[in-house]
Amino acid sequence: MYANVAQEYSCATLAPAHLNHPHVIYTFMSENSAQLLIESRPQRLIGAIYDQLPFPQMGPRQEVIVDLGITALESRLTLTGLIVKGYHDHQLLMEQRWPARILSKHTGEADLSIEAGTGLAVRSLHLQLFAYEPLSFVEITAVARREDGETVQEQIRIPVEFPEAKTDLHFPLRGAWWLIQGNDWSDRHKEEVFSQTYALDFVKLGADNQFFHDDGSKLENHYSWDQPVYATAGGKVAYVCYDMPDLPPGVAADPAMFRGDPRRFLGNAAAISHGNGEFSYYGHLQQLSTKVNEGELIKRGTLIGKVGNSGMSAGPHLHFQLMEGPNLFIDQGLPVKFSHFWAGGQFYEKPIHVPTRMIMIGQEA
Repeated sequence: MYANVAQEYSCATLAPAHLNHPHVIYTFMSENSAQLLIESRPQRLIGAIYDQLPFPQMGPRQEVIVDLGITALESRLTLTGLIVKGYHDHQLLMEQRWPARILSKHTGEADLSIEAGTGLAVRSLHLQLFAYEPLSFVEITAVARREDGETVQEQIRIPVEFPEAKTDLHFPLRGAWWLIQGNDWSDRHKEEVFSQTYALDFVKLGADNQFFHDDGSKLENHYSWDQPVYATAGGKVAYVCYDMPDLPPGVAADPAMFRGDPRRFLGNAAAISHGNGEFSYYGHLQQLSTKVNEGELIKRGTLIGKVGNSGMSAGPHLHFQLMEGPNLFIDQGLPVKFSHFWAGGQFYEKPIHVPTRMIMIGQEA
């Protein structure tokens, strides 16, 4: 799916040196024929470490998130639990046990039975812990019961990477903006574990400290509407969408408009390659407002377009994310740090993570 796709191995034993390979997923199977298969999406996890925040300061934290697929291979099984462990090299950092009653609450499935040849999805398994030592891999064991009462289990080890930020991303907006969803542990973007894990949503605040006036039923009621969006850094334009309509606030988009190109879920948008494996992505822009073209080389501060309400959007806002490529739902998302903004009465000149619900003030040009 991307250049460093993990290889998958079925094995009974492996030498310890092999267990630390950064790009390999290991599915451990019993000596008997496997009855249960556990798989992860993504196949390698990109984690985030929050060691510096404007506030609050709660000590360094780290997080990863993963979707699991659990398949019954030969006969009907009932999932009875998961055991989740996180390691730094061979040092155990955390352990969680998810019994069936918790899995039922998490998945919304009262019946955790799996018919032969079918699977059960456990989505958005979100792990958080202190970051005094970073995770090297996550080990997950799935435990199930056969109809004859025998217990079977399988295990997967998923590598974790913490990429260093390469691009100095200047805050792309002007004036006061409220980060209603950030790239931290409270963000609902994490329900999509590939591209939007660390996405952010911004709405502009008016002089009344609200993000819309009157009843908010019109696009023009929203202070975000028609606001300019600028390039966070220079690069080459890798993707542009400009033709999707702006919908009234609160009106659901017709799914037909997304068929054939899932990138259109984020509406009118632009993706910028920064030449170092990082791509900034600006979503839900106003129809026909984009000012850049695919293949164009642009500088930091170039006008990208204007805030709109296109795609899957409940109201005008800027959706921003950083990815390994320009392809939504394929290229993995990266943690975001911004620089050159005000927050809490302090100016941040160097890149820093920003938590959900922070008010950020962008520099006027």
